Amino acid sequence: MTYFLVFAIACGITFLITPTIRYVGLKFSVIDKKNTRKIHTKIVTRFGGLGIYIGFIFALLTLFTVRFGFGNLEFTSLWAIVMASTMILILGMYDDARGADAKVKFFVQILAAVLLINSGFLVKVISIPWGGALHLGIFSIPVTILWLVGVTNAINLIDGLDGLAAGIVFICSLGLFCKFLMFGAFLPAFFAVALAGACLGFLKYNFFPAKIFMGDTGSMFLGFSIAALAIWTGYKTTTAIILLVPIIALGIPILDTFLALVRRITRKQSPFHADKEHLHHILLKKKFTEKQVVYIFWAITLFLNIIACSFIVFG
Repeated sequence: MTYFLVFAIACGITFLITPTIRYVGLKFSVIDKKNTRKIHTKIVTRFGGLGIYIGFIFALLTLFTVRFGFGNLEFTSLWAIVMASTMILILGMYDDARGADAKVKFFVQILAAVLLINSGFLVKVISIPWGGALHLGIFSIPVTILWLVGVTNAINLIDGLDGLAAGIVFICSLGLFCKFLMFGAFLPAFFAVALAGACLGFLKYNFFPAKIFMGDTGSMFLGFSIAALAIWTGYKTTTAIILLVPIIALGIPILDTFLALVRRITRKQSPFHADKEHLHHILLKKKFTEKQVVYIFWAITLFLNIIACSFIVFG
């Protein structure tokens, strides 16, 4: 019942606050500017990620007010993620409102990753399904930073169609929720279900045709949060982290990012060069509708999350 309460609060608050955020975004002209890469043709504000964040935080505060104390070590671990992801949220808000240089984005993302690492969130061992483990040693810190920054930008890059990123993070959050229950990691499970609830509340306004976009405010916040969630279990339980599980669960955005990097480097372009050749663009060129592409990616993500959870059960 407590899990359901956290989910419902996150979903309800996001659902209620998003229209106000949409009004404020339009009033202050924080809009998604049309260009050759954009699919939409209408004026849409891109501050929606703030609504996701407010619903998510409100749910966690309610959880600790009615269920937990505020002085235990688990609480410290939880808010380490909240503080780091809030840094990413502020970066996204600035980028949506004013525009941020790629170097600035990476600097803040790495800084947030270091904050988490300093709080103990470090990938030291990667478990391999069906036995074996890879000890990272001196590579633990760079691998952790690469994971956090990589997933943050992967979700940012996949956010190209109405409801796509929010739906993918919703599904992956529920997948991680199941993973945490299997591990007996109950506090991370609350974090995951709050994130899922906020995404669902936002989807009411973000699904085709979108009335509001999450912008970098939302996509980077969600990307960083879910990346941090994926390595939380390894920190708080005796089970070595199975990094393969979240890699499979986040297969679509990770594959899209990898292909984009290969494509741009092969063409001797900057890795930050924007183009219209992401996976969803390719399907649109194949005459799939925007809704169909989103449904396809949601279905694939759900299938991958089922596979990922099966590694925990049978691995």
